Amino acid sequence: MAFKPVKIAAVCGMGLGSGLLVKMGVERALKKLGFDPKDMNIEVADISTAKAVWPDIFVTSTEFATRLRGEKAPVVEVHNLFDENEIGEKLGPVFKQVLEQHKAAK
Repeated sequence: MAFKPVKIAAVCGMGLGSGLLVKMGVERALKKLGFDPKDMNIEVADISTAKAVWPDIFVTSTEFATRLRGEKAPVVEVHNLFDENEIGEKLGPVFKQVLEQHKAAK
């Protein structure tokens, strides 16, 4: 039996074009770190509906991070959501930890 992919919510203000760009940046950053695309499920969400997505990890800007704190999922706060290096630095260790938890729980 396979484990479920890690669900990531790429959270921006409106959940439109910028959210899609953040999603693509998250995918590229994780691929650069050697993670398999099948191990991730990235959804775009705006700040008002992000909590309803029930992700394993939130990725968002400093502006919105405080509104997501206190949720069960870790919040990865990125200063520049379009900087794939920063995304990788901050998201990589969190993603690895959650992925290992998913694999252990299968």
